Amino acid sequence: MRYTESIAASAQALRTALPLMSRQRAALHPVTYAVWYEHVTAMNGALSRELMGLTQDGATLDEPQTWALYRKHIAELDEQMAVTLAQDVGDVLRGVSDCTDQAGQQVQQYARALQGWERSLRDAAPGQHVQVLAAALQGTQDMRHVVLGLAAKLEASRQEVASLRQEVHRARSEALLDPLTGLSNRRGFDRALADCLRSPDAGTPTAPCLLLGDIDDFPALRERLGEARLNDTLRQVANAVRSVAQSHHVAAHIEDDEFALLIPGAGLHEAYTLAEQLRHGVAQLQVAADRRLSLSVGVTQLGQGDSARDFIGRADQALQASRAQGRNRVTVLAANERFAA
Repeated sequence: MRYTESIAASAQALRTALPLMSRQRAALHPVTYAVWYEHVTAMNGALSRELMGLTQDGATLDEPQTWALYRKHIAELDEQMAVTLAQDVGDVLRGVSDCTDQAGQQVQQYARALQGWERSLRDAAPGQHVQVLAAALQGTQDMRHVVLGLAAKLEASRQEVASLRQEVHRARSEALLDPLTGLSNRRGFDRALADCLRSPDAGTPTAPCLLLGDIDDFPALRERLGEARLNDTLRQVANAVRSVAQSHHVAAHIEDDEFALLIPGAGLHEAYTLAEQLRHGVAQLQVAADRRLSLSVGVTQLGQGDSARDFIGRADQALQASRAQGRNRVTVLAANERFAA
């Protein structure tokens, strides 16, 4: 489930989104609403940043821009992939339909042949029965060959359907991965987060935990390294995240400089230990002769009744505290705690 807000929160988001949507040049339809809903609920930071850039200085979104935002930041399968899969499915269905039509025609022909052989046997003169039976036997053998051929075609179609199912699964999986780092992207993270929010352990010592980590001084790092070296640096950080994650954890690259680790069924002490391991691992990465990386991390645990916004917001609050206290550190914020504003 992508959206986990309550009815009241969704209604408030609608009231906030509608005036913004009505100022745009794009038509009011579900795609437009999806874009503005994810913006006003602050659930899709990458989308919000691009949207704000497109609408600065009073500019408004047209239909192509709205669809482009939707495809880039929300849609799970790109349009070309969807078209290709639809065509492939259509080809398979046409093949199955052709097989069915051929089978029907062959059965009708065989039924007519059986009626003819029956009449021939009744009317056959002495000594002609063997010839009629031979013709019936040959016709039966021909029908068997036809049925075997149709069965082979249907089996090929079955295998093609299985292949298409795997292709859809692959496409959906790839849509949930960040192409740069190979970690889950924001969409994949949101899905895993929705599963965590349904945990029966919420509010207990073994409730799911969330780590949010930001690369320190990222704007300066971007300016200094350039795009190619920066991307390589992000991949190294992703490897550090991957190295501390276990098979049941969800490691994600959710913003340019922000990484997340969802840990189901863990205590805060375990989450803190992993966060320190991650921080230490990133601190070993050297991007220049005089420069090592550092990571500020916030850690929290899912509280009873937490929404996605509550859970992420508390982890982000802990992260901001790490930054405010000098960066390159881990701050833990329990579900029942709040830092003073």
